[in-house]
Amino acid sequence: MRVLRKLGLLAGLLISTITSGWSQSATCPTVLSGKIIGKDNREPLMGATVYVRELTTGAVADSTGGFRLEKLCPGNYTIDYQFVGYKSVTLSVVVGTEPLITQPTITLAPENETLKEVVVTERRSEAQQLLQVQTELSGNALDASRGQSLGESLKTLPGLYSIQTGPSISKPVIHGLYSNRILTLNNGVRQEDQQWGSEHAPQIDPFLASRLTVIKGAASIRYGSDAIGGVILVEPKALPTIPGVGGEVNAVAGTNGRQGTISGLVEQAFGKKLTGLSWRLQGTLKRVGYAKTPNYYLENSSYHENNLSGTINYTRKHVGAEVFYSQFYTKVGLFTGAQVGSLTDFYAAIARPEPLSQPGFSYDLGRPYQQVQHDLLKVRAFVRSERFGTVTAVVARQQNVRREYDIQSFSRVTDPELYLKLVTQTVDLTWEHQPVKTANGGQWSGTVGFNGITQGNVRRYLFLIPNYRNYGAGLFAIERYARDRWTVEGGIRYDYRWLRAFFLDERTNLTTARTRDWRNLTGSLGTTYQMSQNLTLSGNLSTAWRAPTVSDLYSDGLHQSAVAYERGNPNLNPEQAYNLTVSVEYTGKRLYADLGLYNNWINNYIYLKPDSVPIVRQRGAFPAYSYSQVRATFRGVDATIRYKLTDQLTFTSKTSLLFAYDHTNDDYLVYIPANHTDNGLRYDFATDKQRRIADVYVSLSSQYVARQNRVPTVTQRQENGQIIFTGDFAPPPPAYSLVGAEVGFAWRLGTRPMTIIVTGTNLLNRAYRDYLDRFRYFADEPGRNIMLKVKLPLSFDRRS
Repeated sequence: MRVLRKLGLLAGLLISTITSGWSQSATCPTVLSGKIIGKDNREPLMGATVYVRELTTGAVADSTGGFRLEKLCPGNYTIDYQFVGYKSVTLSVVVGTEPLITQPTITLAPENETLKEVVVTERRSEAQQLLQVQTELSGNALDASRGQSLGESLKTLPGLYSIQTGPSISKPVIHGLYSNRILTLNNGVRQEDQQWGSEHAPQIDPFLASRLTVIKGAASIRYGSDAIGGVILVEPKALPTIPGVGGEVNAVAGTNGRQGTISGLVEQAFGKKLTGLSWRLQGTLKRVGYAKTPNYYLENSSYHENNLSGTINYTRKHVGAEVFYSQFYTKVGLFTGAQVGSLTDFYAAIARPEPLSQPGFSYDLGRPYQQVQHDLLKVRAFVRSERFGTVTAVVARQQNVRREYDIQSFSRVTDPELYLKLVTQTVDLTWEHQPVKTANGGQWSGTVGFNGITQGNVRRYLFLIPNYRNYGAGLFAIERYARDRWTVEGGIRYDYRWLRAFFLDERTNLTTARTRDWRNLTGSLGTTYQMSQNLTLSGNLSTAWRAPTVSDLYSDGLHQSAVAYERGNPNLNPEQAYNLTVSVEYTGKRLYADLGLYNNWINNYIYLKPDSVPIVRQRGAFPAYSYSQVRATFRGVDATIRYKLTDQLTFTSKTSLLFAYDHTNDDYLVYIPANHTDNGLRYDFATDKQRRIADVYVSLSSQYVARQNRVPTVTQRQENGQIIFTGDFAPPPPAYSLVGAEVGFAWRLGTRPMTIIVTGTNLLNRAYRDYLDRFRYFADEPGRNIMLKVKLPLSFDRRS
């Protein structure tokens, strides 16, 4: 009770004195490092494994015998140190809130007895196979983001932004790039879900993930076309290996929109004759009503989600197989204040400070809205050989059905105005050869792979994009060399893409086809130098490309959810990018700093340019957007600083600066994220881990987003009695600051700790508009929101 009184007193004091802010750091801050050597010769044991039992993850020692386990949350851990031919060592480690724990040198004695087979069932993260700038959301930080969409969750990471369509649709942005330039891997499968639309959010349930990893910068060598901006890895936790049944329940409630979310999973691992067999079932239900700005509700901004997934896995000795299925269903209401019937109404809506219609709260969800269902079926299998390495095959089928309903029905009442059905098949084959040691103490490791994709799209009702078939194939090789403090990685890839679009002439009822194909060769070179135990330097130079999509080339219609007419350009050429990233990371006892710089040159950069020249259609006259192509650069800085003022008080600062420019027209680009900084203080209370209430913390945060001044000049003219804007439809909104807070603790129920987190955003209930929100022309962003998040692990019979 004394701890609770302290917590209440401090929280009340902090919240009552917020005038400018500090931003929270909900990350797990600790890095555990050390070195493993052999007792017989005192030499480093390169390739020794470090395995954390509680997290079912680990690390591999480098050529110096050194290892690093990053982003550890406070707690007690059991760590196994193993190397073939040596006796294993198991040690317990207590992790607090210190940023760096350096273990004494681990010494393994030679094993004189006949070795038993060691079977590794946990595969490495995709991100661990690439030597590129990465950032991660996991542990407590991921728990604190529960209940938000994927795009909203990732906004807490430096260099990450989101482009929004109102409060319900959020699309990730990496270093200013989004849509088809960002590749999302959903449980190891390339996500294909009509991602070209700025208001088409990824159809992924974040509750699936135990870790969200972002590879910042071009990653086309491993993943092919469409990875110019980076890759988002949505990775579930490993399936259980200890026999028994367990699970987890997450519940989220929010005041703004009166959100209610419940997500749960149950899983089991078998023993005895069925050792190696495990399964998991997971599901999520989410309901959100009208979002509220500080002064009014946003009519028809409700949305629903129903998601489910199931996995069955068998791993035994040197082989394994896994079957995964997931279904994501969402129905998203679109703010009616952004729906217009003419260009005059559009300009009038922009000019109004508030929407005309300001209803009370409701869960109602009517026209206009989107209804999307995404199904994914994946089969994965691997064969591992001590001599030849590991061969892995992943085959997947996805089906994405998108229906968009206009505010008025222009077909039959029950039919959508836009219907798109996309079916995608992918195959990925990779071979990781066994590490090869060199005479000078270095080690080679690498991967050779093939990626294939085939797609078919069917449309109905009003025209926006044509039916099409799309094929692609790529071959790649990545090799890594590590010696002493150096690690160098190089890669090369060849891609081929083929696209055929089908057009129906409604007057003659004849179908014509247009076919395009492209091929490209890309490469990358990266290096990391461990200057000291605390300081690491990294750099990467890579090329990447993106073939134009069918929407870039052949769009020609009214996009219902965007309320805009979009026109493609059939003469577009592939984008070609040259990406340079440099980073320096320092991890000390009190100070952690990470500074990353990037420069992305993109020839033939394709973007949707606002024309504002009216297009007259059945619903009226609308502003138009057309796909244009220029030579552009995206350069910027991502900086993270974390400093322990005391053993319990930590200051964290995250700053992202981005500068983009159109060199073809000697002007700026539209819809580029503004510079912003997040600053925060976090206080961790000293509590006994064995007490009923432990891991108590409170944090305060402040986010500042600058006005985006680097935009095309907004001009207007009269044409045929209409006011025509160029550059954009309205100038960027002013800068804004938001204040937030977070309180969390673990409440032990029996042997299981229940995690409880309360977060508050926009606590001062400030009215503001964000430049990357497509609805900023019509309404403010949501106001104050208090969210309660509860996570309860479940444990049943654990007998073998």
